[in-house]
Amino acid sequence: MAPSRIDDSSPNGSGEESLHPVQKSTQGGFPVPGVQNPSATSVMVQDYFVSDNTWENILSHGKFDYIVIGSGFTALAFIDEVLKHDKKKRILCIERGDFWLPTHFQNLPLPFKTVLGGPSETYPWTLSTETFKTKELGFLHGSCPFFGGRSTFWSSYSPQPTEDLMRDFPKSMIDATRKEGFWSAVEKLLNVIPADKIRDGIYCEMQNAIDDLLKKRLGQIPTPDSVEPAPLAVGPKSRTSTLRFNKFSVPGPLVALHESQRKLAEKGEGRPLELMINCTVTGLKADEGGVVRAIETNRGLLSWTDDNTKVVLCAGAVPNATLLLNSFEECRPSNGNVGKRLSGHVRSNITARIPREAIHWDGKNSLQLACTYLAGKDPTTHRQYHIGISAIHSPNPEADAEDAGRECPDYAAAATDEQLKGSEKHIVFVCSGLGELDEGNSNNWVKLNNTHDPASNVTVQYTMSPKDKKMWDTMDAAIYHTIEALSGNQPKAIEYWDDRANKWVEKKPSMESVRTPGVVHEASTAFVGRKHQGGSLDSFYRPHGIANVFVTGGAVFPTSGSWNPTMTMCAYAQDLARKLVCSPGLIPPSQDYEDPN
Repeated sequence: MAPSRIDDSSPNGSGEESLHPVQKSTQGGFPVPGVQNPSATSVMVQDYFVSDNTWENILSHGKFDYIVIGSGFTALAFIDEVLKHDKKKRILCIERGDFWLPTHFQNLPLPFKTVLGGPSETYPWTLSTETFKTKELGFLHGSCPFFGGRSTFWSSYSPQPTEDLMRDFPKSMIDATRKEGFWSAVEKLLNVIPADKIRDGIYCEMQNAIDDLLKKRLGQIPTPDSVEPAPLAVGPKSRTSTLRFNKFSVPGPLVALHESQRKLAEKGEGRPLELMINCTVTGLKADEGGVVRAIETNRGLLSWTDDNTKVVLCAGAVPNATLLLNSFEECRPSNGNVGKRLSGHVRSNITARIPREAIHWDGKNSLQLACTYLAGKDPTTHRQYHIGISAIHSPNPEADAEDAGRECPDYAAAATDEQLKGSEKHIVFVCSGLGELDEGNSNNWVKLNNTHDPASNVTVQYTMSPKDKKMWDTMDAAIYHTIEALSGNQPKAIEYWDDRANKWVEKKPSMESVRTPGVVHEASTAFVGRKHQGGSLDSFYRPHGIANVFVTGGAVFPTSGSWNPTMTMCAYAQDLARKLVCSPGLIPPSQDYEDPN
């Protein structure tokens, strides 16, 4: 590898002085005042992100082992795993958005909970008319265009799918899961812990009571296969930590990697990790041999001449597909399959309350939460669903609000103030079902359109197939059966929340009111598999015919299952990192997927 484009001996390891030019000329306001209007970005850039001057230097002289596009979960998983093996790898991480939240929004004081959704969610695509008019679906949830991506808003559910739930995954991906450490490494990265092991005084006796009850009564619910305390990415970072519940997010760990690499670079034992924000990648340029040596961005063209640089796509499934479709003829419909398959999850939310005696738990005069994960399949279509069962007992709703807001498993599907007031002697259950959409539905797709902006020039379409409708009916029925099992099969003890009347009622809510519009966890836009079977990537997660571009995230899954995908996405990003560390230099492109020996 040729020398880096930076001077590793510089004060901040980024090839420039640590201080802003105006600040360097002043000492405490002498001889002139310092900067009077610093922005959050300017302050963060000084210590953590690539400055304008350094970016110009990168464009002119940059040489990297890995250029990572995106700064979310899989970016962290990939970068962290590479640096575990080789601290001297040169890595540039490019994020289209700005720095915003330093941690998961639920780790912040209660008033910050209003940042969920709204302007923080953007849609880098055009939604098809058919999807917009399909009331059960409505739209696809958008991206979070900031440093750390969706990690500052996710639910933290981190289930580990078994092989039978990874339907149609190719041999290379199944073999990867069988390797020692595949799952344990990602659980360690994300601080995954079962809900019954949190033991912070809030996840405690009620958690055990609900888990025991559902295990005993699982046979009373027609279609589930398993039930377990929900695995959540909320655990302590170390055994000695006194903070027992902390929702994992990317910004802190990724900045920590930047800091550790900076210190290693100062000692000559590593290379800086460069974090570039407010830079949108719009195209990749490959030569006749399928080797990319240029990246088009809204901040200029980044190019190189060597064969060693590898580009790793760590954006969402749709943005990754958008970049591939804009960049490579091999990926477009005439030659390839990117965007021809689109899967994801639909949701149902049902809120009920039951007297606390029903679960054989006498309660206590303090806040209690529980979170349980129940999974099953539709017996006809074999399509998967799961139910995240969040329970809350709040004897003092107003006083409990701060802790409940911080520790509820999924704030987007949490009990509201109105539901908790008057429920002091009840347990409120928020049952959130996720069901997989049919990957065989050819009416679901991502296609290029005529929009001028190459970062958003695609149309996205989801429709409902007969298999989807059958699965959704089965999932909703399973939610009601689960609530009845929790009540001890005493239907009269159950009250359901009526959103329209804003009160508890005995009647079950209408189907329209429990099915939540907005597809989530989009996947399969560029999955690993043979070309004639619709696949787009080889066993190195590369587009067919392209040598040095690699894809991560839900895009690589042939099917979505129903399980929350984040932990599995990160595990495969770690698998990619291990493969590339063991395969330095140019890897000749493959024209199709081939099973490993």
